[in-house]
Amino acid sequence: MLLFDHLLDFIFPRDCFYCKKPLHFRQKGFICDECFEKFIFNRGVCCRCCGRALMTEAVRGKSNEGITGTGLSRNAVSEPHIVVTEGVCCLNCTELQPFFDNGISLFAFTDVGRAFVHTLKYHNGTWLRADLQHLFVHEKVRLEDLKGAVFVPVPLHFLRKWKRGYNQSDLIANALAKYVGGRVQRLLRRKRHTPSQTSLTKAQRKENVRGAFGLHRFVEIDRRAMYVLTDDVFTTGSTLNECARVLKENGATVVRVFTLAHG
Repeated sequence: MLLFDHLLDFIFPRDCFYCKKPLHFRQKGFICDECFEKFIFNRGVCCRCCGRALMTEAVRGKSNEGITGTGLSRNAVSEPHIVVTEGVCCLNCTELQPFFDNGISLFAFTDVGRAFVHTLKYHNGTWLRADLQHLFVHEKVRLEDLKGAVFVPVPLHFLRKWKRGYNQSDLIANALAKYVGGRVQRLLRRKRHTPSQTSLTKAQRKENVRGAFGLHRFVEIDRRAMYVLTDDVFTTGSTLNECARVLKENGATVVRVFTLAHG
């Protein structure tokens, strides 16, 4: 198998997606160890609603000390140093008054984290699936209580999905469900095409997605299920909150959110 991997890398050499340096054939995926260390993971006291780090304990990733070819560290996996205090909520979520119950966000939307999300989202980044798994392994303690969840991707309007070719939230939801042991249900649909949220203010974002989502026809909400809305970035939370409102108003009891990044 190692010989085959070496042969593949000889024929189709891989570079780190961020620094562009060649990757060793033992290194899986497309992130080198040095760039993995540049991820700023949300640690310390985190907002119970959105998962962002509330203090300065956010820490960088660690290299593959002891785990060959993964970009991970045994210490980083076993000692995440995460404290999510019941009742602690960031100012943004206090103002948002979320319909969702709580959330997880893995890393800060800066530097390599931003580049990773942008590659996944805008540059046909489906080839980063293995690196998604590496991130999940690194943060496995945080993800343990998502086992058995129903992961609900935030939907794209069909025109945007057609133009992009895929929905990055689908990609994340499928990878996460495979890792923790759950299933994906595409319960939500975009009722109307909305402008990109990127350049909008907080108030404009909220108004932009108001009433933009609904349930697919003939789907049923299981009141016993834990639903986890899945997206790439938590910014103001307007989109995720509108999706959570639809699920809650249609009978969902527990709705959580998961994002790769918080920015």
